[in-house]
Amino acid sequence: MSQTRLNLHGVTSLLVDSDSYTRGLVAQMLRGFGMEPSNFADDGKQAKNFLKHQCPDLCIVEAVLPDMTSADLIKWVRHLKGPIRFMPTIVLTGYTQLRMVAAARDGGANIVIRKPVSPKILFDRLLWIARVQRPFVETDDYVGPDRRFRNIEPPDGKLKRDTDQPEPVDDEDEDGQSVRASANPSATGAPKWVAT
Repeated sequence: MSQTRLNLHGVTSLLVDSDSYTRGLVAQMLRGFGMEPSNFADDGKQAKNFLKHQCPDLCIVEAVLPDMTSADLIKWVRHLKGPIRFMPTIVLTGYTQLRMVAAARDGGANIVIRKPVSPKILFDRLLWIARVQRPFVETDDYVGPDRRFRNIEPPDGKLKRDTDQPEPVDDEDEDGQSVRASANPSATGAPKWVAT
């Protein structure tokens, strides 16, 4: 069975949640994945103060903070100048009503995860962020990763048109592929991920 490895050594994070228990659990998961110790904020104000002086590689934020929503915080980040605006942002929520998920998405979140979160789900979402290159979009009312994406089944190997050419097989995606994280954002609004 093929397993993809994600090298997160040196990757920094900010965890924003008023619940210290949840922050601790998520921080333990991230340390288990090989990330640096996390930075913490209890609310949006603390997060903003931290982000004015630091540029973490990843932000994980609770959907509803004591002083603002995750969408408000993410919109603020997306309008900052410099590489911080491209920072991948994951929203954790116990409430998965469509309006809550849509608010986080429309605020500029990369992905929304329902609580309670397991290490496997968190790792899979980090891997998804690393592999799926979504363009960064700026409009009058939205700044963030492109919200238009679909879950498409893997191709069945059959060519659909007479003009279709078989795609070359990339051996780099076989067993033991390692993905390396870098703090430098790419033009797609995600950190550069380099296969090693």
